[in-house]
Amino acid sequence: MAIKKTIMTLSKCCAALSLIVASVCVANTQKTQLSITGNTHQLTTFRSPVGEEYSYQQFIDNYKIPGLSFAVIDDYKVIYTNFAGVKDTKSKQKIDQFTAFSTASIAKPVTATIAAMLAEQGKLDLDTPVSNYLKRWALPSSVFESSKNLSIRQLLSHTAGMSQGGYADFHLGDDIPTLIDVLEGKKLPRYKRPISMLFAPDTDWQYSGGGYVIVQVAIEDITGKPLQALAQKMLFDPLGMKNTTMYQNGDKQFLTNVAKVHDRQQQVIRDGIPICPQIAPSGLWSTPQDMAKFTIEYQKALAGKVTSVISTFVARTTTDIHTLKKIGGWSPGWMRFEAKGNLEWFSHGGSNTGTGGHIMSTMQGGKGIMVFMNATTEHRNPAIDAFIDSTIKKMKWARVISATAKPPKHQIEKMLGRYLSQFDQIVTITLSKSGNDLIYEDPLQNKKGVKMHYQGGGMFAVDNNPNQISVVMNPLSNKYFLVLNNVGSGLTERAMRKLEKDEKLPFEVAKYADFISTLKAYKAWKKNYPDSKFLSANAINNAGYNALGNKDYQVAITLFRVYSHLYPDDANAFDSLAEAYMLFGDAVNAIANYEQSLQLNPQNSNAQKMIHTLKKQ
Repeated sequence: MAIKKTIMTLSKCCAALSLIVASVCVANTQKTQLSITGNTHQLTTFRSPVGEEYSYQQFIDNYKIPGLSFAVIDDYKVIYTNFAGVKDTKSKQKIDQFTAFSTASIAKPVTATIAAMLAEQGKLDLDTPVSNYLKRWALPSSVFESSKNLSIRQLLSHTAGMSQGGYADFHLGDDIPTLIDVLEGKKLPRYKRPISMLFAPDTDWQYSGGGYVIVQVAIEDITGKPLQALAQKMLFDPLGMKNTTMYQNGDKQFLTNVAKVHDRQQQVIRDGIPICPQIAPSGLWSTPQDMAKFTIEYQKALAGKVTSVISTFVARTTTDIHTLKKIGGWSPGWMRFEAKGNLEWFSHGGSNTGTGGHIMSTMQGGKGIMVFMNATTEHRNPAIDAFIDSTIKKMKWARVISATAKPPKHQIEKMLGRYLSQFDQIVTITLSKSGNDLIYEDPLQNKKGVKMHYQGGGMFAVDNNPNQISVVMNPLSNKYFLVLNNVGSGLTERAMRKLEKDEKLPFEVAKYADFISTLKAYKAWKKNYPDSKFLSANAINNAGYNALGNKDYQVAITLFRVYSHLYPDDANAFDSLAEAYMLFGDAVNAIANYEQSLQLNPQNSNAQKMIHTLKKQ
């Protein structure tokens, strides 16, 4: 759905080199006190794109978010924290500074940190075949010869080629799978087959929670201790992260002050406390303040400052970019593709059902933003994006980039055109000319296009893009490719083929043709490019939701029908199709497809609720 974005205002007060105690009253009448040296930055209101001011409660109401909590870091210190809203809409209990959120995939950098610490201690080698460390379970056989040397570093950076992207949540009373069950594809609503290898290691990038489960099994087999106990002893206790845990609901060491998860209607999902048996990829609970302690320790280690837990070796190992096959870059543990404000960040997002957040810290200078919300993804992500953008702007962190030379005319001419990006989301990157300027347009980041700044040597820099961009010809095919160049790491990736002027992509066919023609286009693409990511369930689903975001309901319905036709056993295909029909106003087809999704996945509580709601209308 297209969601109106609200831009928040971060008002700034300065008190040079003095000790200030900021006591800020938020909309839910709670107060938080924070001692700060230097500047204080108080987020007191939020501003919409048209200049309207919102209070905390108005902001929460606007975004349909039950509650939020955040922290801002500057100069290696937490300079501001705040929170608003409720832990759950049923009890109306207020969030406070100690309320922990299910952080979902933000568990991954914690797992990677532990792996790197064990490597530093000599207990494992990140580049040795992981099979050397596995005792309870063995890697499945693979047609790829290089799979024999599959390493923990590859698993941590999602270049191992493993399946099982993400997992459904469980709750108390469910038949919860063990780690071995997970890897064998048992008791999993989303997967019916054992984990498998989709491509040869380091030849591509595929987000895989399953890869992290393998790392968890290896770590536990090496140490003889559960990951949650190792995390507590090695990280959380030494760093004073008192409101952070990897223990799950039902364990005596689980936290008592937690924010519950909510659905699209802001209703608590089941008991509100998801259980993630796959702890390594998604089982972390924490607060923004605690995650700030974690990332500040990283930043100090990267800067060569004194640290108590994380060494420079560990920080460098887990933040050094391993691959550019995920556009922008990915390290063994951290996202490295963000460049908001033209700064270099290590970051990670998290998204479980009805909860999640984002943490990001700069590689230099000790800046950072941590924010969590107990809302569904479609409501949470726009709010998080607005908060991050506003914070960077109001803190005046953004760095200006400019051209260092004038590009030759022939350089611009050869770059013009559309380029096919087949990273985790399939899009076309367009390079066009406006006057004497070259314009870069990525529909996922800058739909209006941004100016490219020539840096010499055939390379251009783009605002908020971590890589410099050039175009080269492949002498074997005589086709041009857009090349990503990461200056800091020295890595390059020749990943985006220049499209012919009249070449149409399958998801583009859906914009002007019917279901049959679109399905034919996908099948033709499969024949010509059998390994193309265009054909994945995730790619077609993303294309459908992009259409929904633009309110192109018929296009979305067409794409979701293709998805359900190509993947008839995928419950999510019918759930997505049902949502498109519902938004289009076709309740009959919406109910039919929700029922089909529920038949394939009886645990789809959203489908149950939507069927009930639609039948009452």
